[in-house]
Amino acid sequence: MGEPIGARPPRHKQRPWTLARVAGGIKRYGALALLDWLAVGTTYIVAVAVRTGGRPEVFDPQLAPFAIMAAFGAGALQVLANILFDVYWRDWSAAAIEDMVAVIKATTLVVVALFAFNLALDAHVIPTGAILAGGSLSLVVEATLHLRPRWPRIARAAIGRVRPAESLIVVGAGRLGRLFAADVADGARDYRIACFVDDDPRKDGSYLRGVRVAGRIAELPQLIHLYGSSNVVIAIGTPPAGLVRRVMDLCETSNVRIRRVSGFSLLRGDTPPLETIGIEELLAREPVNLAGRATREHYGDKCILITGAAGSIGSELARQLVRLAPARLLLLDTNESGLHAVSESLQGSAAAEITLGDIRDRSWVHHTFQQLRPDVVFHAAAYKHVPILQRTPLPGISTNVLGTANVLEAGAAQGITRFVFVSTDKAVEPTSVLGYTKRFGELLTIAYASSHRKDYAVVRFGNVLGSVGSAVPIFTRQIDRGGPVTVTHPEATRYFMTIEEAVGLLIEAGALATIGDVLVLDMGQPVSIVDLAQRMIRLRGLRTPADIEIKYVGLRPGEKLHERLVSPEERAVGTSHPRIMRVEDGQVPPIEVLKDALRGIEDRVSQQDTEGALDLLTAVIGVAHPNEASALMNAYE
Repeated sequence: MGEPIGARPPRHKQRPWTLARVAGGIKRYGALALLDWLAVGTTYIVAVAVRTGGRPEVFDPQLAPFAIMAAFGAGALQVLANILFDVYWRDWSAAAIEDMVAVIKATTLVVVALFAFNLALDAHVIPTGAILAGGSLSLVVEATLHLRPRWPRIARAAIGRVRPAESLIVVGAGRLGRLFAADVADGARDYRIACFVDDDPRKDGSYLRGVRVAGRIAELPQLIHLYGSSNVVIAIGTPPAGLVRRVMDLCETSNVRIRRVSGFSLLRGDTPPLETIGIEELLAREPVNLAGRATREHYGDKCILITGAAGSIGSELARQLVRLAPARLLLLDTNESGLHAVSESLQGSAAAEITLGDIRDRSWVHHTFQQLRPDVVFHAAAYKHVPILQRTPLPGISTNVLGTANVLEAGAAQGITRFVFVSTDKAVEPTSVLGYTKRFGELLTIAYASSHRKDYAVVRFGNVLGSVGSAVPIFTRQIDRGGPVTVTHPEATRYFMTIEEAVGLLIEAGALATIGDVLVLDMGQPVSIVDLAQRMIRLRGLRTPADIEIKYVGLRPGEKLHERLVSPEERAVGTSHPRIMRVEDGQVPPIEVLKDALRGIEDRVSQQDTEGALDLLTAVIGVAHPNEASALMNAYE
């Protein structure tokens, strides 16, 4: 049986006093204990001398030897009291109030013992006034001795000298700011805090660890100039994107690096852990709450299959869906190492099961669905890199078109209740192989939904920050190398969303989807690619072109200057979720037409007929394709 609620916790068990422990303590702390004995004994002798002035009418000279013995007896008692209150076993390089309280307790015990000694004797060996004065002096002496690891810092603070170091201005004078200030003061060698800024008017002019809260966040430009600071540090646990953007805008004209506090050093001398703020934090919005009743009803206690589970979207789907307590969470991918990594990231969830296989293998997909019998499928498996698919279209067609058809067919045969096709803005007015294949997948999903009257739906969104091969990690590597940062076109824009938000909304969209829905996530406003690159460079405290050059390389085959989430032929309407829209799309061929096209595409793929496969694909989705395959190949020759 467990502990009853409200039961008292067990008391700390003291280590036994063995000969080995005593010998080790003497070896390690013997010199300090001897110093305590001499210092405290001397302190009480001085206190007696000062109190009496050696005058016989005040102090009997015959008591002097006994007073000396009592004083050094007090010193010995101080050592014992220090042992009792664990004074010697404390890290005084990082002393806190609790450590000083232990010294106060030990010193007080000695004073009380001396008073008791006087009360027990007719003659006061140590006068009462001398006991009080000696106890006060002993406390100062003991604190001074035990704080010796902090003497250099105390001396610098006392005379107003600081060691050469980079100057920081800290945004946030709250709890994390106080912890960071303590960390810098106790362990760092490379930084010093010039001042704090905080928008709380109650903190204006106050001090944290001896550092002044010099003003509001809006005063950052003037304070940077005043203190000559080279770094601005945000000391807020999870800084809102709006605050990060505001700080960055205020520092736009200053040559400072903007970072945030991420943790604390464990050993004296460690550098305070400051992280560069990622572009994701600049573009992040409010997190998606998956705790709603409707969401849990659709996924809780269900068997959920994720295709492409080792990819960026698939792996994040797994991490978020596992929180909704599915009965089983099936992770399907061809990437063995990736599946293992995802499984490890789920921290041993009993619901997660690895399924290694290829959605292009039709018979295997049907057999797997028969064995696993999923209720819900998130189809995220796809080849997605535009330049690669432009150069080698057939693997993209085989995976994104034929693989999707296999999953839909097997799912329909097993009667799955919910199917979510993960699409992209490149499926809108497509000009690339990726766009063609994803648009075909959208049409096929809608056709299956209409034919089988099941909640099969399409969820369409733009670029995900930080996914493998996307702009952000590429720009990061280029900045780390010293540039140049390559941008396709000075006017190019893209929709961006953090992967956590995108997947959270994808799960929400899957829950509210009905038969044949095309749902579009609210991606906010399109982001200029060159502006994205400049902001990432600025976040490192660098300038363009002085430090990092931006080089324009031109649009690659299949790329567009701007992406759209809704085509002119589609009409977007709201849903019950403020960040999810429903698109009305009436241009969906019958499922028989799409299946005929699939058979033709499969034949041409098996014959390695790239041009023929693309001709059929683009004809079905209604895109003009004048010898597209030849044009694609010629672009690389």
